[in-house]
Amino acid sequence: MKTLLLTAGLLLSGTVHASDTLWQRAVALSAYNRDAVPGDWVERQEIFDLEGESHLVLRTHVGFSQTHSKIDVTLIEATSNGIDLTSELLETFEDRKPEFTLKPQYNPFQPSEQKNVSAKPEGRTRREGETVLVAYDYTHRTDDGRWRGVAWIDDVTGTPVELNARLIGLPIMDDKDQIREVVLNVTFRTGEEREWHIAKVTLFKRAILNNFPYADFHATIETAIILDDYWKIRFR
Repeated sequence: MKTLLLTAGLLLSGTVHASDTLWQRAVALSAYNRDAVPGDWVERQEIFDLEGESHLVLRTHVGFSQTHSKIDVTLIEATSNGIDLTSELLETFEDRKPEFTLKPQYNPFQPSEQKNVSAKPEGRTRREGETVLVAYDYTHRTDDGRWRGVAWIDDVTGTPVELNARLIGLPIMDDKDQIREVVLNVTFRTGEEREWHIAKVTLFKRAILNNFPYADFHATIETAIILDDYWKIRFR
């Protein structure tokens, strides 16, 4: 534990873009929990047309476990419009495993991301019970593009509670699809002994889909990912 905190301190000392003390506490908390892995990943994606009619509902339940030094990713259940496709998808699931990775934009507080993050207090506060949250404007460069958003952080402990961000510089092409809007919301959960992790990721996307089976299909895509039953990697 001491080694981990020392490592976090060294990483923070080199942070120049997001050097605010409260933000640094958030980064240290993220570093402390960097070995936390969700046991369950439940993802629901729904695709709507321009009129708001639902065309497709996909639900995927994936589990994570550790065998010796390896993290195993297991498909538990997959459905499409309520039809069970688990058996069919098991055959090709190995190729899909990389999809079930927490992207950097879901957690801009990671020490390794601070070179790509610029953050400053925005001036607003809000109260949740006895807790006062401070708003931080931030930008975050990732492989998916540049994000601009607001993060809400506990004004005493530096614990991140929620963030809302938007992908800027759109439209962009993703293979044959044109991405016109992407909005991200992430909520975090805390526990005992400084436990902190991502609880839910929500993505709202507007796009023109041209990959099979779509052609010039103006779509709204809503994705919700619930992450639960966290455990920590065991090092041997």
